[in-house]
Amino acid sequence: MKPLILGITAAAAISTLLAVGCSHSSIDASLFTVEVVDGVRHVHNRRPQRGNPPGVKLELVGKIGELETEDEKKILYDPVDAARLPNGDILILEGKGCRVKRFNKDHQLISSFGQRGQGPGDFNTPYLLRPNKNHDRLFIADNKISRYFVDGRYEEGFKPKRMSIAESSVDALYQTSGMAVLSGNRIILPNGSWMGKDPGGQALLSVYDEKGTIIRSLGVVKQYDDPQLTLQANVTYFTVDPADHLYIAFASQNRIDEYSPDGRMIFSSDWVIPYELKNELKAVLFKSGDMEREFLWPSVTSVTKGIYADHKNRIWVLTYLKQPNKFGGFDKKESLSDCYEFNVFDPDGIQLFKVQFPNVRFDTISIYDDRLYLIDAGNESCVYEYRIVDTR
Repeated sequence: MKPLILGITAAAAISTLLAVGCSHSSIDASLFTVEVVDGVRHVHNRRPQRGNPPGVKLELVGKIGELETEDEKKILYDPVDAARLPNGDILILEGKGCRVKRFNKDHQLISSFGQRGQGPGDFNTPYLLRPNKNHDRLFIADNKISRYFVDGRYEEGFKPKRMSIAESSVDALYQTSGMAVLSGNRIILPNGSWMGKDPGGQALLSVYDEKGTIIRSLGVVKQYDDPQLTLQANVTYFTVDPADHLYIAFASQNRIDEYSPDGRMIFSSDWVIPYELKNELKAVLFKSGDMEREFLWPSVTSVTKGIYADHKNRIWVLTYLKQPNKFGGFDKKESLSDCYEFNVFDPDGIQLFKVQFPNVRFDTISIYDDRLYLIDAGNESCVYEYRIVDTR
């Protein structure tokens, strides 16, 4: 049976989107089209709703962490993630330091916890930090998932069934691509290299309960002819809003997908990117002594590097403006404002505006409420805090 496809004209697009319960009084329907396939809305954005200026800017608040200082309280050892609590306190996870440091809104260190070890609550190589919905628990991803009280007391943990073992660069991408906390202390993790090896692995993500049992798998995998290409082209980043709606961005596809709290796909949205999308097998010449051999190897396009929800439930997608070098980065002489930008969408997948990226070296990013954190582990070993400011 063929999928049911319903084309929607620009004039009818507004009424279709209004039917899902959102207000779009200022939306220009001529800038996108919508089609419905088997009950899922596919939004094709031609241009953002706002041009320049977009009406939103990033304002630097300050920096946490200094390289040249003798003050131990101002040093960060390999910061890998940052989160913000409702009172303005900032939590920074140190990878090599194996600690969580808590700073007040004035960037003064007020407490810390954690140590390297193999015991319950100890760290090995932690890489992700997430508070729960009530902000009374913290989840930290390491070689397992550990749950703590906000004051640092260890509660319990579990080893996810489908957590990737980082034996390759692709495994590492899956492992560190994200973690989201739902209500009821359920968490979402990527399936990683398990994808395709068992029935549940056909999905991109899995939802775990507090004890570490998989209760649902979700996320549509785009299939390619080669299994390794399928694996590399489906690396994802994801975030959730306060109502437990899940938003997925793809590292090598210009699409974001939304899922309802019960795992039903709501929309898939795409937008225009300034380069050709090529996820394909390329011939690679391998040389070893006198032996030469050519073989096919997956080659993917870098499209996105993260997805985040802000205080107005807008979805921020960090997007490449140009392709990185073979090491996944850019030359130090290049301005990162020319290499990345934020594409911002509303909760229905409509592209609202673009925001210029600061010319700041970074490794990872997080957004909490109206704050953006750029985490620089490899260059300045610091965290930059920006305020998201609406100017219209």
